[in-house]
Amino acid sequence: MGTFVYNSAQDEEHIFRSRAPAVQVPDNVTLPEFVLQNAELYADNVAFVEAATGKKITYGRVCHSCFGNNGGWWGVFGSKSIGHASEIKKQVEVADAKIIVTNGASYEKVKGFGVPVIVLGEEVIEGAMNWNNLLEAADRAGNKINKEELKQSDLCALPFSSGTTGLSKGVMLTHRNLVANLSSTLFGVTPEMIGKVTVLGLIPFFHIYGITGICCATLRNKGKVVVMGRFELRAFLNALVSQEVTYAPIVPPIILNLVKNPIVDEFDLSKLKLQAIMTAAAPLAPDVLKISKTSSLVSKSKRHMD
Repeated sequence: MGTFVYNSAQDEEHIFRSRAPAVQVPDNVTLPEFVLQNAELYADNVAFVEAATGKKITYGRVCHSCFGNNGGWWGVFGSKSIGHASEIKKQVEVADAKIIVTNGASYEKVKGFGVPVIVLGEEVIEGAMNWNNLLEAADRAGNKINKEELKQSDLCALPFSSGTTGLSKGVMLTHRNLVANLSSTLFGVTPEMIGKVTVLGLIPFFHIYGITGICCATLRNKGKVVVMGRFELRAFLNALVSQEVTYAPIVPPIILNLVKNPIVDEFDLSKLKLQAIMTAAAPLAPDVLKISKTSSLVSKSKRHMD
C-alpha cells in the first residue's frame, strides 16, 4: 500500500512500490479522533459486549469515557494483565508507568508496584480507584481541569514484544503510526459495512493484534466487539453463534481446535453468521490449513487464511 526502501550491504538503494494506489493518511488527527470519527451518529449502537455476561457498552458511553469531562482514552481498553507479577512489574518499570488500569481479578498482581491502580467495572476494591467513580467525579468537576493538547507525533501506545529473540521490549508507537496502520489496512472497507460488522475480541487488547487489528479497526467502522477474557472452546463457539459474529480474528492453535475437536459437533453451525476467519500472529501449518478448508466450521464462512 506504499513504498518500502531497502539498503543492501553495498549501500545500494532498492525501492519497492505497491501497484495499488497510495493510501492517504490524515494529518493532525490523533488515534481516538480517527477511530471515533462520527461515533455520535451511532451513540445507541453497541461498541462492546462481554460474551460471558452480556454486559454492553454503547458508542455513546465510549465517547463519554474518551472525550467527556476529563475522560481518558485508554480507560476504555483497560488491560487484563496476564502472566506472572514479576513479568508485569518489569514492564511497569521499563515503561515508567504512572498509573495502572486493570480489572479486579488482576489487582492482586499489581497492587504492590507502588503505582496508583484504577480498577474497571463496578467492583470497588480498597486501595484502588474505581473507573466509574472517576468518570462521575470528572462530570461533577466540569471543565475546570485543562486538558493537554495531543499531537500526532506524541507517543500513543507502548505494546511489548513477545521476547522471542531476547528480552521483551516496549515498542514506541505514535498516534500517526497507528492512524497510518489503520488507514492502510482498512482501505477496502465499503460504506455498506459501516455499523454492521461484529468482530470477535478474543486476542488480548494489550497485544498490537488486539488493540489495532480488532479494537480500533472495529470502532473505526462502528461495529461491535464481542469481548472474551480467555479461550474455552464451548464458550468460543457459543459466542460465535449467539452474538452472530461476522468476523473472527484468531490464532493457529484455535484453528487446530476447530478442525479436530469433537466438541464442535455439539453446535448447530447452520446458525453461524461468519463471513471471514483470519488467523495471524504465527504460521499456520500446511496440514492444518488443508484440513481446515474442508472442516464444517470453516466451510460455513468465506475463508481468509493468512
